[in-house]
Amino acid sequence: MEKTHFDLNFKNSLEIDINGGTDLENDKAKANWAKLSRGISTITPSAADKTDATPYWDGEGFSDTEVTGKNITFALSGHRVMGDPAQDYVASHFLDIGDKLRTLARWTDPAGNVVESVATMTSIVPFGGAADVKQTFSFTLALDGKPVYTPASAGKVTPPVSPQSTGVTGGAKLSGE
Repeated sequence: MEKTHFDLNFKNSLEIDINGGTDLENDKAKANWAKLSRGISTITPSAADKTDATPYWDGEGFSDTEVTGKNITFALSGHRVMGDPAQDYVASHFLDIGDKLRTLARWTDPAGNVVESVATMTSIVPFGGAADVKQTFSFTLALDGKPVYTPASAGKVTPPVSPQSTGVTGGAKLSGE
């Protein structure tokens, strides 16, 4: 029997543009990608399907289900790491609403396939927990519209090598101030 290979979750790379770009065509080239990894202990992707379940006469009372839409999100949680560019960027938008919560997002899977999209940061929790524990950190990254998929075989994109975040360093300043 052949040995089964399982990729570990950390081999997926999820990044955001900490410049706040909101146009894949025009802003991607000047994006400052920061990896969401330091302090992050779980990432849960979800593709909430919108479905239509219509019973047809030829189904003899049973419905035919079709997926008519998707809402793709990534729920991230872990501990707050001050000075991490990705976490500082997200936390700085805690008080914001509307377009200020949009940025570019990029997911690279272990095989090198890339999914890119404009995304909205929602449910931001910049800290929390008991007085004597590490601060918590969580938020949801919701993809806006149809994402762009680039297969690894296209040769245009390679997965990031460094496990460290890139971008600016320093503490977070709330943009709602």
